[in-house]
Amino acid sequence: MYLKALEIQGFKSFPDKTVLNFGESITAIVGPNGSGKSNISDAICWVMGEQSARSLRGDKMEDVIFGGTEKRGPVGFAQVTLVLDNSAGMFSSVDSSEVMVTRRYYRSGDSEYYINKQSVRLKDVNELFMDTGLGREGYAIVGQGRIDEILSVRSADRREIFEEAAGISKFRHRKEESERRLQRTQENLVRINDKISELELQVEPLREQAETARRYLLLRDEQRTLEISLWIERLEEIKTAKNRLQAEYAAAKAQAEAQAQQDALYEENDRFSLRMQENDTEQERTRQEADALASQARDKEAEAELLRTNIRHRQNSIAELKEELERQDSRSQDAQAEIDAQKRRLEELDAQTAGLESELDALLEKAREAAESAGEAGSEISALQAGEALASDAAARGREHLAALEAAQEQMTARQEAVRQELSSVQNQLEAVRKDTRNARRALEDAQEDAAAAAHVIQGHALRMEGREKRAQDADNALMRLTMEQNNLDSRIRMLAEMEKEYEGFSKAVKLVMQASEKGALRGVHGPVASLMKADGKYAVALETALGAGMQNIVVDREEDAKGAIQFLKQRDGGRATFLPLTAIRGDELREHGVEQEPGFVDIASRLIRCEERYGAIFKNLLGRTVVVEDLDCGIAMARRYQNRFRIVTLDGQVINRGGSMTGGSVSRSAGVLSRANELAALKERQTELAEHLAAAQREKDEASRELSAVRYELQVAEGQRRAAEDAVLKGQGEVKQCEVLLEGVRTNEENLEGEQEALTQRLEG
Repeated sequence: MYLKALEIQGFKSFPDKTVLNFGESITAIVGPNGSGKSNISDAICWVMGEQSARSLRGDKMEDVIFGGTEKRGPVGFAQVTLVLDNSAGMFSSVDSSEVMVTRRYYRSGDSEYYINKQSVRLKDVNELFMDTGLGREGYAIVGQGRIDEILSVRSADRREIFEEAAGISKFRHRKEESERRLQRTQENLVRINDKISELELQVEPLREQAETARRYLLLRDEQRTLEISLWIERLEEIKTAKNRLQAEYAAAKAQAEAQAQQDALYEENDRFSLRMQENDTEQERTRQEADALASQARDKEAEAELLRTNIRHRQNSIAELKEELERQDSRSQDAQAEIDAQKRRLEELDAQTAGLESELDALLEKAREAAESAGEAGSEISALQAGEALASDAAARGREHLAALEAAQEQMTARQEAVRQELSSVQNQLEAVRKDTRNARRALEDAQEDAAAAAHVIQGHALRMEGREKRAQDADNALMRLTMEQNNLDSRIRMLAEMEKEYEGFSKAVKLVMQASEKGALRGVHGPVASLMKADGKYAVALETALGAGMQNIVVDREEDAKGAIQFLKQRDGGRATFLPLTAIRGDELREHGVEQEPGFVDIASRLIRCEERYGAIFKNLLGRTVVVEDLDCGIAMARRYQNRFRIVTLDGQVINRGGSMTGGSVSRSAGVLSRANELAALKERQTELAEHLAAAQREKDEASRELSAVRYELQVAEGQRRAAEDAVLKGQGEVKQCEVLLEGVRTNEENLEGEQEALTQRLEG
């Protein structure tokens, strides 16, 4: 082993990158004072892990960084890289033929160490140089006064130099480190026991508080569900009341219109009743008049019969008188002729008298004789005129009596014709009334049939509405039940999602790293192991048990990402976490021949999970050598057969560790992170399925509501039809009654007219 090269940048007097290559022939570096020889040795000590600033000839560690000059400003960090030959295998922990150790220090105080460009700890650097003589306690670098110091110190201090030379310091340091770890562990155990004792006192109150909080969350979700259900029910009640009020309003409006129509019909009915009363009064008056006329007709008939007898007598008398008149006429004609002759004679006599007046005296005698003769003729004329006057008077009285009889006969004939016409009119009216009565009865029968049909239709609609109401109620209940289930499911999903979001169940360190990664403060972070895998519910307990604390291991891209996250936790005192770089983790699965044929064998644990392909090595590393079996008996038998060469986990979470130790007891099946993730996935699937059922239930409710509304509308229409049919029945009954009364009156009138016609006919014939 020999020093091959030294690369210095920003360290003390080397602001620029300076590379010193050392060949096998170089044994020393010489130069005047102030040329930087000591800075080279300080750089070698510093890169090998020197932590004392005074050993590096400074007051503080920041002094090793180039501080600047008048012509050049300071730099931000110091870096030294030491290249050593390892062809002889001096550094057994490194496989390469060359070892490159790098230390970088920033003005902020951060320090980084690298071995072959891989980030390591200071402890790794110290362990690398142990037993090589190059460590901090080694003898490879001896400064001024170092020999005197070695000789003057106590034997115990000199012992370290001899142990380094003998190659046992590495083991001594490991022993001391182990002892310190054991001591710290013991102290931690004491503190943990104290914490446990303290926390045990808080467990029961915290359990009660947790139970109270859990009950509060459940009751709060139930309260929300009930409030939502109450509001939904109130909305449904309001909607139902609204529909009922609208229906009542429509019914009231229709009833008001029907009432108005009914009032109008009642008024019209009153008018018709008044008219019927007037008609009845008129009919009664007409009947009384008809009775009076009938009585008069009977009297007239008797008188007519008497007149007929008188007429027959008169006709006989008229015949005799006609014969007498004929005789008198002939007599009158003879008397008239004689009168005319006498008148002519008188005229002649007057003329002769007037002409012979002068001869009166002379002819007085002759005149007296002539006067005597004229007196006899006058007496005869007077007698004839008196007979004629009597005959004329008798003829006049006969004519007057005949004229009276003829006038009575004509009046009876006219009355008979009027009675015949009135009887024909009454018969036509009777036929019309009979026709109206038949139509009214037919309309009444139709209205009664319509009313009966409407009643049957209403009964059918009522039965349909009852079925639709039951269907709507069932749909509403189903929708309410599904809504409550969905609300509970949403509350549970929100709670689990909130727990997932807040990384509930993970350590403080995991929470800090994941929150910083989500904010972009850390890069390359994929997440905890538990969030990168999925598994069936029946394997969840076994896989959670198999992973144990490994479920909280954080997967990152590279070692540098893990280093950044570790520094982040250190700066914030956030605790500790384990990181799994994808570039460094290698995994392998169990290759035991015949294990898959063992009774109770389920599978290799790494095969029971589902994850992205790039995480395969991670889960093979964590679970590749763990076998999952059905129960503990199968696991014990398998462990004995294969001499406890691998770890075995049962489905219920019992563990047989490699080497034979066993871990077991009761396991919560719902407290793990993986169980929670599986429950969340199952709940989301159920949520999707429930959303479909809820949509179907809503459609069913809407369809039932539409059908119920349609049936209600049909029932209202049928009710309206029934009311109209009942009104038509009442109207038809009134019309039939009115027609029957009118028919009875017309029949009575017809009978009276027929009796009067028969009486007139008999009188005319008599």
